[in-house]
Amino acid sequence: MANVFNRGEHICALYETEGEQRAVAVEYVVDGLLKGERCFYVVDSQEALERFCRSLKSVGVDVDAMVASGALVTATHAEAHLLGGAFDCERMISFLNDAVESALTAGFTGLRTCGDMSWLLQNPPGASQVIEYEAILNHLFEGVPACGMCQYDRHQLPPDIVDHALATHSSATIDGRHKANPFYKPGEIAKGRAPQPNDLSWKISELRLRR
Repeated sequence: MANVFNRGEHICALYETEGEQRAVAVEYVVDGLLKGERCFYVVDSQEALERFCRSLKSVGVDVDAMVASGALVTATHAEAHLLGGAFDCERMISFLNDAVESALTAGFTGLRTCGDMSWLLQNPPGASQVIEYEAILNHLFEGVPACGMCQYDRHQLPPDIVDHALATHSSATIDGRHKANPFYKPGEIAKGRAPQPNDLSWKISELRLRR
């Protein structure tokens, strides 16, 4: 049964391999394209973008046509989260607000974003702002015709980062299944909480048990 992704959601997608990461992203983006949304996809390299586009083509998406129409927009981390070599929460929030407005002006039904968060492994300037950024995104997506998915490699990223990711997203996908996230905390609580990395394995087990 296919996953259902709803407008207003802010999704934490936990993955263990690039194949899993790409499969979830493809399902999510195809769902958005079918709903008439503009889809914005960000990953670490041009090579990874090319692999993603090949995966889209393998499920019947005319990638060239989608790009030409503006329905599909892709970028690398250096062109999005790390533009100028650093992460800036205010810049990214402003960018997303403008992107929603631009999508609607262009005639799309809304905006759907999907970004891999492996840029955090580089610990770039501004990386400490990511918790605030993720907490703010819940409010942003609730108030506009948009939704967002942030993909976290739970094997490579430190447990405290993955734990904060669970605290700052209203829903989650794991093992390819999408569900409500019982570990989500409201923005101010999420921003002020201490990470609980020792509980992460238990939280992931609980997510897997939930339907």
